[in-house]
Amino acid sequence: MRSIDREPRKKATIAVAPLMLCLATQGLAEVSSDRSEDRGTDRARLETVNVTARRNLNLAQPSTAGSRLGLTLLETPASVQIISAETLRIRGDDSTAQAMGRATGIAAVGMSAFAGSALAARGFSGNGSVGQLYDGNRLFVSGGAMSFPVDTWPFERIEILAGPSSVLYGAGSIGGAVNYIPREIRRERPSYELTAALGSYDTRRIGVAATGPLGQAAGYRLNAVLHRTGGYVERNENERWAVSAATVIDLAPTLSLTLMFDGANIEDQGYFGTPLINGRIDPRIRRLNYNVADARTRFVNDWSRIRLEWRLSDSVTIQNETYYLDTERNFRNVENYTYLPATGLISRTFNFGTDIAQSQLGNRLDVRFDSEWFGRPSRTLAGFEVNRVDFETRNVTGGTSTVNPFTFAPGSFVNGLGVVPTLGTDTDQASFHAESAIDATDRLKLLAGLRIEQIDLARFDRIARTRKDLGFEPVTWRLGVVQALGTSASVYAQYVVGNDAAGSLISLPALGAERLQTGRQVEVGFKQGFWDGRADWTLAAYRISKSNLVSRDPLLPNVVQQIGEQSSRGVEIALALAPTSNLDLELNATVLKAQFESFAELVSGAAVSRQGNLPPNTPERLAGAWATYRPLASWSVGGGARYVGRRFSDNANTLEIPSYVVADAFVSYRWREGADLSVRVRNLFDEQWVAAPYNAGRQWALGDPRAYELSARFAF
Repeated sequence: MRSIDREPRKKATIAVAPLMLCLATQGLAEVSSDRSEDRGTDRARLETVNVTARRNLNLAQPSTAGSRLGLTLLETPASVQIISAETLRIRGDDSTAQAMGRATGIAAVGMSAFAGSALAARGFSGNGSVGQLYDGNRLFVSGGAMSFPVDTWPFERIEILAGPSSVLYGAGSIGGAVNYIPREIRRERPSYELTAALGSYDTRRIGVAATGPLGQAAGYRLNAVLHRTGGYVERNENERWAVSAATVIDLAPTLSLTLMFDGANIEDQGYFGTPLINGRIDPRIRRLNYNVADARTRFVNDWSRIRLEWRLSDSVTIQNETYYLDTERNFRNVENYTYLPATGLISRTFNFGTDIAQSQLGNRLDVRFDSEWFGRPSRTLAGFEVNRVDFETRNVTGGTSTVNPFTFAPGSFVNGLGVVPTLGTDTDQASFHAESAIDATDRLKLLAGLRIEQIDLARFDRIARTRKDLGFEPVTWRLGVVQALGTSASVYAQYVVGNDAAGSLISLPALGAERLQTGRQVEVGFKQGFWDGRADWTLAAYRISKSNLVSRDPLLPNVVQQIGEQSSRGVEIALALAPTSNLDLELNATVLKAQFESFAELVSGAAVSRQGNLPPNTPERLAGAWATYRPLASWSVGGGARYVGRRFSDNANTLEIPSYVVADAFVSYRWREGADLSVRVRNLFDEQWVAAPYNAGRQWALGDPRAYELSARFAF
């Protein structure tokens, strides 16, 4: 059923496949001619001419998300994307949700009250299924929330691996993994960057960055950003800031030490969504916030790291990183709002407060060998990782109220006797990981990976004063093959075995969810650069299955069981090209089929089959487009759109979330090198769209309406 109170605008389908196939035909013809030496010379010359163009998908760039062996995207038997800092700047994507919402096959499905970080990929949704890392380090999710990093300003680039990534990063990430990589330390000369912006809803933003040498044997980087907005919903101010600092010191010609610190903070008044009235959003309550007046959502993150890198020889490198993450979260909210048809009122329940303290101490050692196997070039990396996560939560619940949907006093949070200790966990993890790539022939590359883990979890119920010990010994692996076609194209295939925790590993429910969920993926794909270096395209087809799903009774959330299987299969396609020297185009589209293969949901203690249904908050159709046109050397204009297909709020598929298209546009003027002034319009056509469902689908967190922004950037 349609649940938005107006006819949706006609959606423009982005039909990219025919164009890609036509261009690929020309590109494949060029692959065969690439073997000519003269042609190779011409290609090198053309690539030099277009070195500043933004037309490509970075197929020749190494990526750490798909492998730690230094393989380029063309050499990696997986679907990997790279989003550069320059791309983030041009598009004006200042949050991780904005940036990831434009990536191929990714949908941002989180709400701001939970830091807005949740993603959906390849038919799997949420922080427990799409992992997020910072500079290659896995951050453990607790309570389904991920609050670090919070802003794109500190990033050098974002790397995305589609599909299971447990073999690289440990338990979790059936749908994919995102690696946010901080700015690099540049030691050639000092450089500085400043940005400032003003926008709708009292939005203000300022960021600074600096990097450079510290004498002959050291370098540094330092950056900070502050972002504030009043929010389009009443009583929904949001403030986030992030700081990042690092210094590298050459202890010897082949030995370097890097010290790093990253901090981030989010303060949010807590908008948990708008209640459905008779199955739809009533436009009269579009900007109302049903939370209490003194609502609070706060995330604090501090991340410290020490990295030691020793280059023993041209073929052997040892890297060791010790890290410590400290996280605090404080919630004081009334979160659930349900319309009562009999009275016409809104019932406000789940008066919930929590204080969470979480720390993560770990160490990862990697040794990389570049050598030969049976006379063929090979790369091998092996290592060990250990970490300990301490998690404590103190909660308070209680207090309900009913209010008129249109006029009401928000009231105050009912604190009762205050928060009391409820749950604590100690998680110890140790793992061995290895991966190897060997050139079986000049054009055929074989890749294998293995990860063996031991996870011990002690769970303390502070109310019942009981302890439960759980142990997991997952083994994940992958096999892949890449066949090069000429110098700028490859075809690949891979098989991957991964796993997920049943929700959040360190905050598992007390009963029922005591096994890891197992996932398996088969993927084949094609990658190619063509048209004399002016275009790239990728194509991937996959099938994933996941077993040991968690069934949770909506009315009895502490009662769970692990039954059933979920699957998805789909196709992803992406194209980037520069038809002329002053025009860049990027297009992507995803079509998938996701469903419960066998799944019985607990409803009031009875099992109800959901077989064949689409898992909640999981879109099956995604598309994106972006264009940048430079009519003059100092002027740029452009914009893009993202399409997200329909979703459902519940396992029963009775509450449909409509599809949407959100478009953005910008004009930018560069008055000198490194100095830009930009005007942006976000959600150009003022589309009403849903970021995420909540309260068993009875309320929807709505996305931002049309907004304007004026920003300036200076680099010198």
